[in-house]
Amino acid sequence: MTADPHTTPGSSATTPRLPERTTDAEPVVVEYRSGGRVARGPSRAFRIISSPLGTLIPVLGVLLLWEIGSRSGIIDDTFFPAPSDSLAALFTLSSNGDLWPNIGVSIRRITLGFLLGVIPGIAVGIAMARLKWARVILDPLIAVAYPIPVVAILPMLLVIFGIGSTPIIVLAGIISFFPAVVNSMAGVRQGDERLILMAQNMGADRRQVLLRIVLPGALPSIFAGIRLAAGLALLGVIAGEFLAASDGIGSLTWRYWQIYQIDNMYATLAVIAAMGFLLTTALLRVQRRFFGWTEGTTR
Repeated sequence: MTADPHTTPGSSATTPRLPERTTDAEPVVVEYRSGGRVARGPSRAFRIISSPLGTLIPVLGVLLLWEIGSRSGIIDDTFFPAPSDSLAALFTLSSNGDLWPNIGVSIRRITLGFLLGVIPGIAVGIAMARLKWARVILDPLIAVAYPIPVVAILPMLLVIFGIGSTPIIVLAGIISFFPAVVNSMAGVRQGDERLILMAQNMGADRRQVLLRIVLPGALPSIFAGIRLAAGLALLGVIAGEFLAASDGIGSLTWRYWQIYQIDNMYATLAVIAAMGFLLTTALLRVQRRFFGWTEGTTR
């Protein structure tokens, strides 16, 4: 007869069996606050609002309040028409062919301006972080140029490039250049020098150090600069189209303001807001797809 290992010798009492741990079970983490109270996780309402679709809930709530206020007369619908009227105007603009060609023009300008600013911005930022002579020469120039309101240089761009898309694209490139430079330089300079020295001691050349040590460590900051630059490229294009273009979604908005078609003006403003939201969301998806390990440092 084999003794039960869970039975105390000389006693009839049996020690309760503990549940066997399985390798597939996820570990349960219990957090405690001060005073020994168990910290509860995020509530269900918080998880819903923080989800990708849930982020639209506050926007829809504001639009609902706006609709009620405009319909009830609390808000002057002369300046703030009901969102449903602007939505109807949006469908009309979409169906009569005024909207989509102008959206296409603005997207092309944003893309070209973004690439024009971000690609050299990242290269200059890395060079300034890794090469002392580059930092000594370029840092004062950037410190002088960065505070200048970029829209203020639009007249100079019009003189140089004339009327058309080119000065607007250059304006978007300039405004998206600076965050790419600053974030790239900061990301590289915050890297762990001990890893670089260790790689050099093991025989790594400059190219290997740059590609395998410096850039991976700087990617969170670089990508934060890219996301910021994308939003600023949109801002630069819309501002340029307000003042110096006859096409594009910004020009269309400005035209409706001039002829006092307020419903159409709000409809185009909604399109601009949607473009910014989709641009930011697309870059966030790219970041999570290819640089998921940077999550938590670039939000």
